Amino acid sequence: MLVERSNDGVAVIQDGVIQYVNPRVAELFGFAVEDIVGTDLARYLHPEDVDLVQTRYARRMAGEDVPSIYETRVLCKSGEAIPVEINAGVLAYLGRPADIVLVRDIRDRKHTEEALLEANRKVEELHQAAYRLADAKSEDDVCRLTVHAAEEILSFTKCTLDIVEGDHLVVKATSDGIKPGESRNMPLEEGGLASETLKTGQTYVFGSLEEVPNARPTHSEIQSGISLPLGSFGVFQVVSKEAHAFSQEDAKLLGLLIRHAAEAMERIHLHTELEEQATHDPLTGVYNRRHFTERIGKELERSKRYEHPLAFLMIDINGFKSVNDSFGHQIGDSVLCNVAKEIEEELRSVDIVIRYGGDEFLAVLPETNGEADIIAERLRKAIEERSRDPEFSPTPISLAIGMAYWSPSDGQPLDDVLRQADVRMYASKGVRRQRLA
Repeated sequence: MLVERSNDGVAVIQDGVIQYVNPRVAELFGFAVEDIVGTDLARYLHPEDVDLVQTRYARRMAGEDVPSIYETRVLCKSGEAIPVEINAGVLAYLGRPADIVLVRDIRDRKHTEEALLEANRKVEELHQAAYRLADAKSEDDVCRLTVHAAEEILSFTKCTLDIVEGDHLVVKATSDGIKPGESRNMPLEEGGLASETLKTGQTYVFGSLEEVPNARPTHSEIQSGISLPLGSFGVFQVVSKEAHAFSQEDAKLLGLLIRHAAEAMERIHLHTELEEQATHDPLTGVYNRRHFTERIGKELERSKRYEHPLAFLMIDINGFKSVNDSFGHQIGDSVLCNVAKEIEEELRSVDIVIRYGGDEFLAVLPETNGEADIIAERLRKAIEERSRDPEFSPTPISLAIGMAYWSPSDGQPLDDVLRQADVRMYASKGVRRQRLA
């Protein structure tokens, strides 16, 4: 009775023939009990396991000490190969030795083991992705590596990474499964699940759109997804056309990846901020003299390589002292910032603007081909016109500009060139002074 009602299969095998099975074996194999009894054991074994099982059976019948517990696969009526655990021992059946076998279905256990192995594999590969993120040099590198890891490791075919830029969430990287137009830049004020994720700092795992009424899907077929914050920098989202496509485990693994991405982003932003502080004037935002000292060597080398002269514009603000005296240093600082911004806008992107000291600026113009005087005149006129606006300056101002060239062919010391530009600047003011070296 115990054997008949056992949750494990029980079979008796003698001379390689099945002499008895309980109902659990019949249920597992998909045959009736009477169809199994009297048949060859090999019929129910996976072809790749037949030799192993029969060899162990023969050795056990011969009295040898062989493992009694092992795993193999049996074939059921449908042709499915089912993993089972065998626990075999010898007993007397009808006066002769036979094998009594306990057969346990271990499909659930195998699935659990495989899932655990897969989860461990993913975690290990995510740690490897973390090392790559730690070496990322730019924000774009972080975005690209993060999406690639989500695709390759977590098998997410539709994902996107958006970064905050001003008042918008801007798409920075998408998986290959995202078609053009499926992901778009979005104003933060429009709301939507991405904005909500960034605002709350929470992760959302939804099986249907009804669970996230504030979602604004860009494609009508989207049914489920994960939305999680990339620190304060942006949002990472995964979507699927199938309902309930993602589990909490998916969200946990993705969260592990995104935490590493956020740390990499924080490191890059901090490095950029420190570099900005080290190379830029804190008031006007243009480059400082330290950056000029570090960079001018490269510009001189480039000038030599291409045999193009470098033009230097030494710039001073006429009337700036009266601005400070009449309106105070706070207004004076505002005028300095406005002038610096106007200089940058009037010059080319390849030109370098440096706050040289006080209300003096230095502009380095590579490859001007003798047109520096045209640029200087355009700059003078732009400042004179802009200074008519009281929001730009409370009183009219102008620029005094001194120009000098450094040529690769004459080998003149740079200090002499800068002194020459300085002298010409003061000459344009109608004032001369001796500049200390």
